Amino acid sequence: MKLPEASQIANANIRRLICIRMFFHARFYYPVFFLFFLEHGLTLVDFGILNAIWAITIIVLEVPSGALADTIGRKKLIIFAAICMVAEMLALLLAPMDGSSAVFFLFALNRLISGVAEAAVSGADEALVYDSMKVAGREEEWTAIMAKVQRYTSWAFVFAMMTGSAFYASEFINELLQIIGFDVRFEKDTLIKFPIQLTLLSSAIVLVASIGMTDGMVQERKNSIWETIHESMRKTKVVAVWFWKSPMPFAILLGSMVLDNVIRKFLTVGAAYWKIIDYPVATFGLIASAMSLMGVITPSLAKILVKKNSPAQNFFFLCTVLAIGLFGIVEFIPYWGILPAAMIYFTYQCMNYFASIYLNKEAESEKRATVLSFRSLSTNLSYGFVCILFALLFRRIEKENVDNGIKSTEMGGQDAQFTEGISYSQFIEGISWSPWYFLFTLALVIILYRIRFAKKIQTPQE
Repeated sequence: MKLPEASQIANANIRRLICIRMFFHARFYYPVFFLFFLEHGLTLVDFGILNAIWAITIIVLEVPSGALADTIGRKKLIIFAAICMVAEMLALLLAPMDGSSAVFFLFALNRLISGVAEAAVSGADEALVYDSMKVAGREEEWTAIMAKVQRYTSWAFVFAMMTGSAFYASEFINELLQIIGFDVRFEKDTLIKFPIQLTLLSSAIVLVASIGMTDGMVQERKNSIWETIHESMRKTKVVAVWFWKSPMPFAILLGSMVLDNVIRKFLTVGAAYWKIIDYPVATFGLIASAMSLMGVITPSLAKILVKKNSPAQNFFFLCTVLAIGLFGIVEFIPYWGILPAAMIYFTYQCMNYFASIYLNKEAESEKRATVLSFRSLSTNLSYGFVCILFALLFRRIEKENVDNGIKSTEMGGQDAQFTEGISYSQFIEGISWSPWYFLFTLALVIILYRIRFAKKIQTPQE
């Protein structure tokens, strides 16, 4: 392939990657995700079970899907993920709002298909675009491309958060329609589905963008389906051994795990934190949007850090920022507590950027999607572990309160209890373990890394 032609293909793939990332991840129902489940008559237990289905699906399929993408072609997996996105939105649109068994079944179907879509697209989109740039001799531009992707995705997320929140508030929409001269009113049940309809439209855009991609690394294959599966499993084993034997990739995996799990745990309980530091519920969407806007600025700084610092220096820089942020949030400072929370968001955005840059440099083209899938698998496993750990911690705290004769209703009025029976005091006590948990796991992975590569650390000339 001639370089000018290869460069044109790379440019087209870059544009489509930006489009796919924007419309696949920035979903309009995210700001009302939890409430959306409850409005359909599902319980808190149902919510936990359904999201467990989603997480387990990703963990089981993450690496096999990456190996499959390296075997049959990345474009096919991306298109499959887009079709899954359409299907998962249709399942939610068909779900009645009566809490029946049909509701649970359709939501379970949505969570299952969503997990399949996440696993299929994870790694395949980056691998396809990076290799098309490599064919064009432009892989050194990858840091700038990832910065651009992250900026556009952040803007899309902000728009989706603001729009989704607005349509959930039926009074706001009806008043707005009257102001601009439309004599029409929408019922709350009608508007609740509207963010899903918008996301369905987004899924159609993702599908079109996926079909338009060009996978320059794929070759015609005459293997049977069993031969294809066997080849995928072989690549999975090869990549697992590669991670275990390679100091840099192994370090990236450990670093991602130790940073990701404690950050994502905080992000999932962010609404409770904002409430404790005295922000009104109406501002939650604005806060989430403001945090997402950091994704527009962060890539520029991260790109400078990649050029000036070593991977180890950048890792310990992020560890320092995260530690300060974690120790800051456990103080629960009214209003000003948003600053340490912003440091946590900043760490998360930088971490994803660094991991993408460093892993793509280390990985070979024919196993790139598998390598990226291993990273996603490792972070999801660590996140699942910390969720279980904190759930056990909250249960222990609650049991101690019961044993001591403390009732959640004694903690302060109707807002004394969060979902799943966790009171303000229980939440504060549980989250206060976060910085110590992070420092413990950080020390653990450093010791593990040094033990694993002790000889290479002592004799770097080898």
